[in-house]
Amino acid sequence: MTPDQKATTTAQPLDRMRPALTLLFLALLSGLPALSQNGIENVIVETYYISDANDATDTIGAGPGGLAVGSTTYRVYLDLCDSCALRAIYGDVNHTLRINSTAVFFNHLDRGDTYGHLINNSSLDEGTVALDSWLSLGAASNQKAGILKVDDTDGTIVSPNDGGSLPVPDPGLLQNTDIAVGIPLSQQDGMIPAPGGNPVPPSFSVTGLQPSTVFDDSTLFNEFVTNDTRIACASPGVKGPTADNRLILAQFTTMGDLTFCLNVEVERPDGSITKYVCNGDSALQPDETVNGLLVYPPTCGCTDPNFLEFDPNAGCDDGSCATAIIFGCLDTLACNFDPGANFNISQLCCYGPDSCNGLDVTILCPGVGLEESLAATDISLYPNPATAVLHVRGLDGLGNTTGIRLAVCDPLGQVVIERSLPVATHGDVALSVQGLAPGAYVLWISAPDRSWSRVFIRE
Repeated sequence: MTPDQKATTTAQPLDRMRPALTLLFLALLSGLPALSQNGIENVIVETYYISDANDATDTIGAGPGGLAVGSTTYRVYLDLCDSCALRAIYGDVNHTLRINSTAVFFNHLDRGDTYGHLINNSSLDEGTVALDSWLSLGAASNQKAGILKVDDTDGTIVSPNDGGSLPVPDPGLLQNTDIAVGIPLSQQDGMIPAPGGNPVPPSFSVTGLQPSTVFDDSTLFNEFVTNDTRIACASPGVKGPTADNRLILAQFTTMGDLTFCLNVEVERPDGSITKYVCNGDSALQPDETVNGLLVYPPTCGCTDPNFLEFDPNAGCDDGSCATAIIFGCLDTLACNFDPGANFNISQLCCYGPDSCNGLDVTILCPGVGLEESLAATDISLYPNPATAVLHVRGLDGLGNTTGIRLAVCDPLGQVVIERSLPVATHGDVALSVQGLAPGAYVLWISAPDRSWSRVFIRE
């Protein structure tokens, strides 16, 4: 079939064809690998505690000036899909792991540690151990899993806290009830017994640059940035301790503003691994997906992939989703060219019975190849090329239909002229094309039950 022949075939009106196009699009997808469900549903940053003047009196664990009044303790939680599990937090040559603050991170000098599962549970009511900064694959102590304070139903073990064996004045430590703290630690501490009683991730390992350089027993550093660290565990990975499948990734205490860019490996129910990275600056590998939720504070944008404005780097929605994606064929030479589509699927383009990408031409272009479709060949355009006015002749041969739509589309498939006729009784219709740029255009003539196309040139 020649391009000229392609432009004279008949098809149903596009609004009637779209359900069929959708079905065919889904059929195309069925022959491809299954689209992966997003393994990360959310990343939550919780304000766990804000230190007051009493907390600053812990001179043994905090050291002089080590815990400034007003220091905020943040907890970071990863909300995974059902049956998904965390396998690693990492930074590699293509994707930097970055944790920053505008002030130093607080580390308890006496009983703190680098990883949540190494914090001694019996020390959490001593001094300000409970505010230590650390990284984690789900644990908040060597006996407890970390959960959001709002989800904690078993009370608290960190408060009331009189410093344990440390001489501190009443009312003691970790007692701040300021509204900015949220639920006070004297009520709920965001910890519950670890599933199976063991919070240690299976075959826990750390390779590359050690986080202990920043998160150990000194309050000296304000950032951990690495392209060579992997904090990992073995299959089946770590899942959240509750049905929500949320698990804690880190706890940070700092007087400054917290920012981070995390990369994680998630094991799916079928055993496959997906790497979720916080930015797409480098070329993504087949097993890598950009997820804006892993950036804090998040950059907002359109988070709905069903819209053209979708931004995979966005971690929050700012209402900018405006243009819903409409799949279709945007090749003006195809018999099923859809000027109402805005996202081209070339596999959907059909040019006739012998050139339809293996799809059903009777669905995409009903009437193609049938003798009755030739009834429209009396429709002609003149002059062609046209300078100021294009005449459409032969519309009266369509019969007394309830209406006709004329649409002129540019080479990109955008409708540049549109006109509706109430009935098909016009022998000659004049269209002004004087405002069009020189070039080739397609005129679509649509009746309620079929449509035709013709190519013309604007000189």
